[in-house]
Formats: sequence, structure tokens, C-alpha cells
Amino acid sequence: MTRDIMIVGAGGWGREVAWTLERINAYGGPAPTWNILGVADDDPAKGKGKGSMEGYPYLGTPEEASHDYPGAKVIIAIGDNAVREKIYRRLRGHDFPAIIDPSAVVAPTVDLRHGVYVGALAVISVGCNIGKFVIVNTRAGVGHDCTVDDFAQLCPGATMSGHSFLGAHGYMATNSCLVPNVKVGAHAQIAAGTPVFADVREGETLSPFGTLKA
Repeated sequence: MTRDIMIVGAGGWGREVAWTLERINAYGGPAPTWNILGVADDDPAKGKGKGSMEGYPYLGTPEEASHDYPGAKVIIAIGDNAVREKIYRRLRGHDFPAIIDPSAVVAPTVDLRHGVYVGALAVISVGCNIGKFVIVNTRAGVGHDCTVDDFAQLCPGATMSGHSFLGAHGYMATNSCLVPNVKVGAHAQIAAGTPVFADVREGETLSPFGTLKA
């Protein structure tokens, strides 16, 4: 069955999400899984009728698109965790499916909530709990029995080892990694390439140069 979906966010991340939906359609057989209606964005330059992204028409603001397509599914293609949550609250009433690239591997025992995006070649192992609107990006890895709380994000190549925890709105930049049993608090940020060997408090930023207060 083909379902209507609209993408919210007309930036680079929106283009990646469109590509993933196309890959899902190509993988699923002769009948596409998703009918991509178009792309909503708050940028006035990307208003309704003012062009397209990757061939998909601009639908106006999220509210305009919601009004025109009240029954459509929605994928929020915005990398900023806080903005992603704000958009979700503006569009409550829609269904936000989890979108998983065909090349990703997700264990059957994973608790995967709505609005999640899992990118190409990502792996989520057994016993994990993945909160709503989490991004597990390209080549990211989540080891067994991990928790990723709501609106958190693993950038490309980021890795969580077994029994580790990433709090709500937490951010792991490209190729950062957590050793087993480490806890990263809500709104904390781990800089690119940074290994994490001890707990990180809420709101802190950890980089190769040390821990910075929020």
C-alpha cells in the first residue's frame, strides 16, 4: 500500500531524507511505499509554488502543508534537535512514521518510537530503546541494550557501546563514541571524533580539549 508523506525541511537533510524514501520505494517492489507529496519549509523563498527540492514541489509552511494534506504522514527532516521538537509540536495530529533505510540493520527487539530516522548502513543492536524523533545517521552504531532518549542525534559514524545512554536532545557529532555503560545527560554535546570514557553531565559539551560548561 502506498502512503502519502510530506517532508518538513528543505535543506541538505531534507534532500537526504527524500533520497532515503526513494531507496525504500525502489527496494519495496513495483508499488512504491511512499508517495512524496512535496516539502514544507518556513523559508519564504521556498514557499508554495516557488520551486522544488530534488523535483518535489514546495508546499509552503508546515501549517500550510498540514492544512492542504491533513491525512498525510510527516517526516521532520531537520537536524537541529530543538527545532525538530518545535516542528513536531506545531504539527501534532499527523502520523510521524519511523523511516529506516533499506541498508540499515535494526534488531527485532529494538523499541523504536515514532518519528525516528535510521540512515544508510546504520546498525541498532538488540535490546535498545530508541525514543521519538531520534536521528541515527549514516554508518552510526548503537550497541546492545542502549537507550537514546527523545530528540537526540547520532551523526554519521557515531557509536554507542553496550548499555550506554544518550539523554534527550543529546548530540553525538561525527565519529564520536561512548564506551560501555557511559551516560550522556540531556542536551549534552559530544564533539566530532571524541571518545567518552566517563559520564557527561546535562548540558555539557565534551571535546578533545576537555569538558565545557553549557
